[in-house]
Amino acid sequence: MLCMMLIMPLLLPFTAKADGEGMVDPVYCNDGSLFPVIDAADLLTDEEENLLASHIYNVEEQYNSAIVIVTVDSLGSRTVEEYGDDFYDYNGYGFGDSHDGILFLIDITSRQWHITTTGSAIKIYTDSAQETLISKCKSSLSAGNYYDAFDQFISACDSRLQTVVERKTFNFPKFLICLVAGFLLALIPLLGFIGQLKTVHWEAGASNYSQKGLSLTRKSDRFIRKSVSRSAKPKESSSTHTGSSGTSHGGSSGSF
Repeated sequence: MLCMMLIMPLLLPFTAKADGEGMVDPVYCNDGSLFPVIDAADLLTDEEENLLASHIYNVEEQYNSAIVIVTVDSLGSRTVEEYGDDFYDYNGYGFGDSHDGILFLIDITSRQWHITTTGSAIKIYTDSAQETLISKCKSSLSAGNYYDAFDQFISACDSRLQTVVERKTFNFPKFLICLVAGFLLALIPLLGFIGQLKTVHWEAGASNYSQKGLSLTRKSDRFIRKSVSRSAKPKESSSTHTGSSGTSHGGSSGSF
């Protein structure tokens, strides 16, 4: 009896309510991997889901950063931000140990959307980048063209990932071509100017430049004013928060 009393408290945490409870179930592929499109609100046909998944797989293969699309018709007791964070965290989405990726959630009942970013995706999809993502798909979303909206969102993610990778990658051949091209463009007019100066020769004095000669009567330097304008280059930033799982997320929410 004493042994049972000692064991029971240790079992209590495992019988408590699961953190992922109250959310729709994730969708799995035949090989056991997570399917990236979860249309619990039934806004898409099966064919549209597969087309979106194929688009997502192409992007993920290039950049190793997950893209997840989720639609629901109820948030339960969670806010749209909490739902997006919890669904991503407790179902194990994302690439690598830091679960890199982005999730786009739509609640059709409240007509709210939320973007959740995790891992390296927090810095990739900055606050301003998320505004761009939404601007690309919001009209289609508001018009009820959900397939188009999600496809546009995925394309915008692809474009953003490509931009970030290009910024980090130093292309030496391209740099060399630009350097040589710039040198040649500067050299051509320079050679033209040199060709016009064949009659120029050295003069020891300035008398030949004026019939009456040159006479300096007074010399002075006057400082009038100095005006310098400086403005800081705006830096891209990512607002972050911590989900119920303890994972850091970036993100933003809105309505459509």
